[in-house]
Amino acid sequence: MQPISMTQRVCLVTGGNSGIGFEMCRGMAKAGFHVVMVSRGKERGAPALEKLQSEFGESIEMMLCDMSDLENIPILCAEYTAKFDRLDVLLNNAGALWGNREHTAQGNEMTFGVNHLGYFAMTQAFLPLLKSTENSRIVNTASEAHKMSRLDFTNLNFENKRYSQWRTYCNSKLCNILFTRELARQLEGTGIITHSFHPGVVRTRFAEDARGIMRLFWPLFRLTMIGSKRGAKTGLHLALSDDAGSSTGEYWSTSKRRKGNRAARNDVNATRLWELTEKMLDE
Repeated sequence: MQPISMTQRVCLVTGGNSGIGFEMCRGMAKAGFHVVMVSRGKERGAPALEKLQSEFGESIEMMLCDMSDLENIPILCAEYTAKFDRLDVLLNNAGALWGNREHTAQGNEMTFGVNHLGYFAMTQAFLPLLKSTENSRIVNTASEAHKMSRLDFTNLNFENKRYSQWRTYCNSKLCNILFTRELARQLEGTGIITHSFHPGVVRTRFAEDARGIMRLFWPLFRLTMIGSKRGAKTGLHLALSDDAGSSTGEYWSTSKRRKGNRAARNDVNATRLWELTEKMLDE
């Protein structure tokens, strides 16, 4: 079956069934895009899809992909490319924090595996389509938590160390920023724009699997957090604005360019992370 040739712009949002991802789906649909909402499973995705379709009809649809198994990503890509011949915006948003040490289907530490390797593999899978779509963009959800990272390039999977749910999350968010910087360099001359962003401290389900002190105090922290709609604003700015289209490879917060910390601006480490990631995915 040949893909459907569409003149309408198409956006794919991972983790689109809740929180920031849900609001980015809504915002992209309002902007006139056909939106593919990617959900880990049908049980969680179906209610979100029903709600969005009540507003936007069939301009929003759902595809499934559990990114804890990277073999699901080419399956998603095949399903997508069987239907569409373009991808204007890829919003890499799916991710979470795991309270206990868990492993992906490929044996990687879960937080690193989903939050970083998932972004990398998803982008690589859809890159041919993004390159063939004029003025396409890749937007990666990162976090100010990267400033508390202690990333060890000799031990990206946090092996043989006392497990720290918060440290592994912070490490993965630094990886998101470094990945974006190197991705921009790799895509020089293609016309593809890529950025990462901090959404703010948002009331989402992100820490629902947290353990210990974090689980105890998270409900209190939630009282000071912003809503998902506000949290999605910077991501939508990067996907839609002329402002974001005038540069690439940058880190943003509150719809403004930010520096991030020194580690996030280290291009040598960005290249090193890229090379190590490729090696891990090839094994």
